[in-house]
Amino acid sequence: MRLGRLIRRFYAKAALRAKGVLQGGLTPQKLSLTLCLGIAIGVMPLLWGTTILCAALAGVFRLNQGAMQTVNYCCYPLQLALFLPLCRLGEHLFPWGPKVASAVLAGALHGHFAASASLLGWVTARGLGAWLVTVAPLALLAHPILRVVFRRRESLPPHPAGSVMQ
Repeated sequence: MRLGRLIRRFYAKAALRAKGVLQGGLTPQKLSLTLCLGIAIGVMPLLWGTTILCAALAGVFRLNQGAMQTVNYCCYPLQLALFLPLCRLGEHLFPWGPKVASAVLAGALHGHFAASASLLGWVTARGLGAWLVTVAPLALLAHPILRVVFRRRESLPPHPAGSVMQ
């Protein structure tokens, strides 16, 4: 029960921050790009480098660093949940190299890297391949759709502070 409350509290704070970002003057183009890149990089099956990648991409595209990292960190539970499925999908799409048991992957997620470093390299490469085939195209498709949605939302008149949306 306590963990659920902490998770709800975390996402409520993240929603407030996201609302601040939405009202922070980002253009629909940059907001859409921030969300698409942040989510796509945030779920990448790379357990050590998503923060650095998001920072680099935000610098290259001149995006809001805080917004990009917030989206990236909010995706961390999803990254952990998708790690094994993406690695398994990568094994089916790219069958070369050694097969890796689920116990080795679970152990790697729990910090037992020394015994499985070379296997973890193969798993990560396959997982990145599966990510490149699945998530990256979805982010490319979502970007223009979100841009249109945010552009329409921007053109709506603002609601008075005391009114209730119906």
